[in-house]
Amino acid sequence: MTNEAVGTRIRELRQEQGLLQAELVKPGLLSAGYLSLIESGRRRPSPEVLRHLAEQLGTTFDHLATGRQPDLWQETERRLAFAELALQHATAEDALHEFEEVSRSGPPPYHARAELGRACALELLGRTEQAFSTYEALWKATEPGTALWAERATDILRCSRDLGDYGYAADLGERAMATFEDLGVQWSDSAVRLGVTLAGVYIHRGDLVRASRLLRRLIDISDGTGSPLARGSAYWNAAVTAHYQGRSADAKAFADRALALFGETDHQRNLAVLRTFYGELHLDGEPADPGQAREFLLDAHDRLTQLASPAEISECETYLARAAVQLGDLDEALRWALAARSRLTADAAPVAEAEAWIALGMVHLAANDSAQAVAALTDGERALDRATPGHSVVTLWNRLGNLHEERGDTMAALRAYRQGITAAGYRQPSRPLTHISTQHI
Repeated sequence: MTNEAVGTRIRELRQEQGLLQAELVKPGLLSAGYLSLIESGRRRPSPEVLRHLAEQLGTTFDHLATGRQPDLWQETERRLAFAELALQHATAEDALHEFEEVSRSGPPPYHARAELGRACALELLGRTEQAFSTYEALWKATEPGTALWAERATDILRCSRDLGDYGYAADLGERAMATFEDLGVQWSDSAVRLGVTLAGVYIHRGDLVRASRLLRRLIDISDGTGSPLARGSAYWNAAVTAHYQGRSADAKAFADRALALFGETDHQRNLAVLRTFYGELHLDGEPADPGQAREFLLDAHDRLTQLASPAEISECETYLARAAVQLGDLDEALRWALAARSRLTADAAPVAEAEAWIALGMVHLAANDSAQAVAALTDGERALDRATPGHSVVTLWNRLGNLHEERGDTMAALRAYRQGITAAGYRQPSRPLTHISTQHI
């Protein structure tokens, strides 16, 4: 056995399990300094030290010494490979079962990998709160400032954002970014994607100025790294920010750049969600281009059904319903709107639920089915009442107001517009201004 190969195996197993060197120390046998020398290949461990490390890392003396894996490990590797493949082909339930089995009874060195797979499967199944808890446990077990630490922090931010907990997500993201700054760690893909996800949280809660400022910095950094993934992520969120700020030309230019960059990566899920956003740009453009939007959205939908969460697929289906209404195909619009509503799970975020209900109400209204439209819009309003204020909530209240106005219910429209103003952070007058006494004027 070579010192370097043994040290590498020990270091990789320790990091995979989220263990610090200090946690493997044994007084009188192994110090943190000695372990550091072993992992760097500058010292050869004694048989006693190797047996201690094998026990602590859940492996065998022979594996650390020679690299040969026990038969059980080979079977576990096969099971995990199957589960990870299933996760990429829309069979998340099957994948979840395999990951849980390995996590429960497999060799300890595979537990962290199995738990990560389990979290990904839970997220794809729409069980976001459970996914969040699993990602958080993995993050806490990872050494701060590492690429894995940044990746798990990104997972937590994404789940918190989808659950509508923007405050927690922003606080954690800012603390994580500060950790990188304090440690003086060189910027990596993982760190840039963490920053981009934090910018996405700012966008969702309506803080577009802060999002724009952070994204400008991240674009400069990622352009220097040369990574298509990091650069594509930054340009994507810059496109979203520009779209929400009404800068349509900039939004499309950034989105075009992001699509080109993601096309150079193997991140098919992100590419599919980005194409959904590109379809939205064509729906909201001046003038709107529902035909072009439909083409992008259909392509995105085909990809999403193989890779994405119910909420992401449902969002795409609501846009397809909007495109079909604009194209005058109400039968197709109804199919998409019903699909979007039926796809959401019991613990779906209120914003996703509201968007699906409002899309269904829009279709019924276009079909002159007033009773069904009112019922769907009322359910959408109830969902919005439970949502955390943010840009998406403001947009949906305004859309709800427009639909009520279209059907001639002025009071319902006014109520929705007022809710949108409140969600945007503006205080309503305590009483109508017409009631203010004029005796001192």
